[in-house]
Amino acid sequence: MAKKRSKKSGKAGAIVVVLAILIALSIGAVRYIQSPAGEALLLDVGFGGKYEIVQRDLDGRIVHALLMAGVERKSVIIETKKAPGEDGRIAVVTASAPQDISLFEVNSLITEAIVAGGGRVRSCSESSGGRVIEMEIGTRRHTTHTCIVKKRRVQKPPVDREQPRLSIIVDDFGYFYNQLVRDFLSLDIPITVTVIPGLKHSKKICEAAAEAGKEILCHLPMEPERGSYDGGEIPLIRVEMSDKEIEKAVSGALETTPHVKGMNNHMGSRATADGRVMEAVLKVCKKHGLFFIDSMTTQRSAVREAARKVRVATLSNDLFIDNKGEDRRENMGKIISIARRKGYAVGIVHVKSGTLEDLEWMIGEAKRAGVKFVTISDMLTEQANRR
Repeated sequence: MAKKRSKKSGKAGAIVVVLAILIALSIGAVRYIQSPAGEALLLDVGFGGKYEIVQRDLDGRIVHALLMAGVERKSVIIETKKAPGEDGRIAVVTASAPQDISLFEVNSLITEAIVAGGGRVRSCSESSGGRVIEMEIGTRRHTTHTCIVKKRRVQKPPVDREQPRLSIIVDDFGYFYNQLVRDFLSLDIPITVTVIPGLKHSKKICEAAAEAGKEILCHLPMEPERGSYDGGEIPLIRVEMSDKEIEKAVSGALETTPHVKGMNNHMGSRATADGRVMEAVLKVCKKHGLFFIDSMTTQRSAVREAARKVRVATLSNDLFIDNKGEDRRENMGKIISIARRKGYAVGIVHVKSGTLEDLEWMIGEAKRAGVKFVTISDMLTEQANRR
């Protein structure tokens, strides 16, 4: 009897182990399918609805790689065209690179970024004596992008040969008011803080930031491509809202964030790509004498064109410095390099203890590199004076 029980218990144990393995494999498979590489795989096996999802992910990877290579964001243009046999419109990415950039390095950085997302560089050709590369990018079975990078024939010197400027925006204040918040506000560089409207501590932090001499932006919640939800008193600015509904929501947000000089988007990858929505938002900014900073949560942003139409001052984020899984200090070095290369740069960080420690390290690095910290409003003024 003891032997039979032992055999039965042994079989039961084996079954439990097998089930545990199967569950672990299933969880791993689900996580993989939900990852960018998994989305690319689903597209290749016949899920045509994944085409735009994969394309948007590769948009960001291509632009990020170009920025890391030293290409200025304003020189990167994304347009779309219909191609025979494809599930959707192919994105055409064109960029103008400084004379001193290696196109071989550009190719390597883009390839590395694309492969990390489950895509592939389908072809790459060189022309004009090595001054132009053209890359066909996508997945194993689909082309989603054509990327053309050209070297400028004349390298621009730093703006008026002045000391390079760097503006650091610290996002997401409002959720809590503790020592970490006070430590950020006591930094001895002119940072710009953004406060999410309608949260428990929004007004209190605006008051404290103003008292500390820090510049403040209203961090307006806007509809993303995925996972949209309303939090706090202020609803997301959604693309289905009418202009009047948008005006009411933005005006309500400003009532909870006193002393602000401008506004930037919290999330917003869907809303900021909609020209009508952005014009409605910017009309409220203009009414209150505010500027708008594009956080660049999408490479298809309509902010610049809308700001031109409404006549509102704007700048774009050059780099998210402390995104999850990335090396903060490495990115801080990159944003300093961007500032030195083009004369000015804007970087975004978040209210995190690790980021605060690394910002203190960055202050010394920027000083050694001859880069000066300025507020966003000062940078906008300087840019306007140079035109």
